[in-house]
Amino acid sequence: MDNTFIQELDGKPLSTADMPRLMALQYGHFTAMQVRSRKVKGLRLHLERLARSSNQLFGCQVPEQHLLDCLHHITQEQEDCSLRLNVFTTAFGQTIIREKDLYVLITKTPAVEPATQPLKVKSAPFKRLLPEIKYGGIVSGILAYRRQAMAAGFDDVLYVDEQQHISEGSIWNVGFYDGQSIVLPATPALPGIMVQLLSDSLWGNGVAVVHRNISLTQLYEYKNAFYTNSVNHRGMITQIDQQVFDHSQETLADILERAYEAVPWDNL
Repeated sequence: MDNTFIQELDGKPLSTADMPRLMALQYGHFTAMQVRSRKVKGLRLHLERLARSSNQLFGCQVPEQHLLDCLHHITQEQEDCSLRLNVFTTAFGQTIIREKDLYVLITKTPAVEPATQPLKVKSAPFKRLLPEIKYGGIVSGILAYRRQAMAAGFDDVLYVDEQQHISEGSIWNVGFYDGQSIVLPATPALPGIMVQLLSDSLWGNGVAVVHRNISLTQLYEYKNAFYTNSVNHRGMITQIDQQVFDHSQETLADILERAYEAVPWDNL
């Protein structure tokens, strides 16, 4: 069996008869994770994200045990992999959506290792609808603004609001280091699982994590910038627009690495 790409719908291999349902995949939300030896970091946070997003979008949720059963089934081969878990419904025309109307699609692809090259990013004004939910709306920003940033010689895009306050990147959270504390944007953004795990671990290691509005005009106040997502826990940002950050010292990378290593792995 080719295990490089597998999809299961509610714990069963995806069939051609299931394809019409996937037309409604955008009417839902998802979470993504890296699996190593059938373990994942932050499983509880992933489950809480799925429950919270389902209740907000649908008014109901998939039973947690069903989610765990689906995860257990698709990882039974025990190889390292990447997982994307979508919860969606075809009942978007109904006034009331019930638990039985929800589907769980899990996509398994090869494991991905953290990036080693830093990013140069260009700011762009963009605000996602319902930024606290991980859903298909993320794609619109990527298509519209990441391409423009790359055409201008940058690697990716960094979103700001009407007041030039930084919120998040295309598919990642952003953070800064002022030499003492980790500073995260207070502007509404997706609460990424990785940044939540790191924040808790950093506090446990004696490193303060604070949230505040961060304007593009204030970037000079910070020594370093970094990004996180389901793959990267210590991605470095060397440039935002014209502001350059010096990463010749490994202090921030070391701080983030120690915080990540302190986060336990959860069995699936």
